[in-house]
Amino acid sequence: MDKKELHYASLDEQISKLKSHYLIIQNEERAKKVLEAIGYSNLIKSYREPYIISTETGKMYRSDVTFEQIYSLYLSSKNLRNAVMASMLDLEERIKESAADVIARSFGIHQDDYLAFRNYQNKRKRKQRFSLSGILTTMKDTLDTDKNPIHHYTVQYGFVPPWILFKSVYLSTIINFIDLMKKPQQTLMVKKLYPDNASHSPEVMINLMMDTLFTCLEYRNIAAHGGRIYNYRSNRRVRFSSEIPFSMEGFSQLLQILNFMKYTAPYEHLQNVLTHELNRHCSNYPQDVTYLGQILNVNIFKREIVWVTDKTNKYHINQHCSGMQNAKQIDLTEAIKQGFIQCKRCCQTY
Repeated sequence: MDKKELHYASLDEQISKLKSHYLIIQNEERAKKVLEAIGYSNLIKSYREPYIISTETGKMYRSDVTFEQIYSLYLSSKNLRNAVMASMLDLEERIKESAADVIARSFGIHQDDYLAFRNYQNKRKRKQRFSLSGILTTMKDTLDTDKNPIHHYTVQYGFVPPWILFKSVYLSTIINFIDLMKKPQQTLMVKKLYPDNASHSPEVMINLMMDTLFTCLEYRNIAAHGGRIYNYRSNRRVRFSSEIPFSMEGFSQLLQILNFMKYTAPYEHLQNVLTHELNRHCSNYPQDVTYLGQILNVNIFKREIVWVTDKTNKYHINQHCSGMQNAKQIDLTEAIKQGFIQCKRCCQTY
């Protein structure tokens, strides 16, 4: 089979191609700027899927689909991607601190003690660098540096405690390290990461913890490399249990497993961004409600978000109207219930 030829296309040629496939472009100059900044592949090829149909002559856009609609979906996914990155960095700090505390409590604070091979399970791993010998080698190599704070502890105390070492180790290494902990240490990790009232068996909670950590690692890596987030499906499957029956997939599953954790800030941040983005995009393109509801496994209800402060009884649709500072988001219905009235400057369309 002959390979297809690939050619460079100018912005004008890209626009012409899109129009020939019946995509509506409301502002061509604006579309060119977007394509120049983002790239045809990153925008069109990555986000056109919900809007195209295959015909005998090739892929064509559904009727009434606009360039701006595809761009809006891209922005929603981008904002979710940024939220995932921020939430995973937040969670990473908790995971590393919890692991360091468990290891220090179990084996001491000197690297010769807590990095001893006998302390951990020697599981078979697909990648050598995540085997027990590979991880311990990585951590010992990390100690050999002239950079602070590791160098400072080496010089000042003659050893490096785990809470200092783990800060300089990749999240993937730490998660695989936790996977190689023996059951007593994994049980302590569960107690650090999950509420005390979790009444499930230790085996179920350890499985949930590891499935959650590996799923979060996947989402973090996808986000770090600019991948699509809104319709991503993790390769890691959360193990089904009669005690914790998981039925969701994709982004909803990520939210569900994060919501089990003691530290809820990552979940709350992602949930808030998802709600905001769905409201923004679906308010402008209500025809996407069904598709996004199915792909995200959520019920989409239109919410009208306004901004309020404790210094005035007005609600605003512009976060910075009249020089407002430290404004907080709130549902319009809730704002009215609390006695706020509309700002005549920015709410004229309400």
